[in-house]
Amino acid sequence: MDGILHLAADALAAAAALPADFGWTSNPDLPDFEGEHDPIQSVINWGQGIIVVIGIIGILFAAGKMAVGKFGRSDLAADGVGGLVWTVMGISLMLVAIPIINAVANTA
Repeated sequence: MDGILHLAADALAAAAALPADFGWTSNPDLPDFEGEHDPIQSVINWGQGIIVVIGIIGILFAAGKMAVGKFGRSDLAADGVGGLVWTVMGISLMLVAIPIINAVANTA
């Protein structure tokens, strides 16, 4: 095993002695994000998708509470209705925020 390590160390030392030319630039440019590869728009699109998934989960959770409340637990059903209202309002506010973010970030 030690012989292999010594051979690998010798090969690495020989490779390090070879000249290498890296084309470094002192004034790098930012990439052009026009078209399909705009990272800000990608983040906003991911956010929209996450909002929709969270909204669906919230609505199903509130509907489950209302369904369980149907079997004699009226307080749980009332809590489900209140949760549904809060879920719909939260989703609405998040979806209204996206055009505002697009306008401020000027990505649209």
